[in-house]
Amino acid sequence: MSNKKQKKIPEPLAAKRRARKRLVQALYQWQMNESPASDIINQFLTEQDMGKVDQTFFQQSLRWIIANMDEVKAEINPLMERSSYAVGEVEKAIMMIGVYEFKNNPETPHKVILNEAIELAKQYGGDGAHTFINGTLHKASKKLRPLEH
Repeated sequence: MSNKKQKKIPEPLAAKRRARKRLVQALYQWQMNESPASDIINQFLTEQDMGKVDQTFFQQSLRWIIANMDEVKAEINPLMERSSYAVGEVEKAIMMIGVYEFKNNPETPHKVILNEAIELAKQYGGDGAHTFINGTLHKASKKLRPLEH
């Protein structure tokens, strides 16, 4: 058992972290059946505990990612060191969220976005997914946020 204390993060940041977790699930679902974003949002609002989730971030992110999927894929696919067919849907979902945040949330530092993606990959991704996602999103951050490097 680890004695390492977990830092308590402020509630707005914790709510955004919970929204990212829900986004991974929602984007995974979308990749499986391509339901409209509004249907997925309604399903999550009625079937999931969304009380402590940053719902604005969740909804805006999901709507933007689905509406701009071609743009998102165009940012990610050339940076991956493997075929997109060899990448799991969970890993793709995490990278989609990263690209969304790099493009639309300039107030969130790129290192925070990378760290959040790595933590999601460790929790939900396959073996070694966090390393692959870190490498791919680090390249994306250099392209999309050059002034932060």
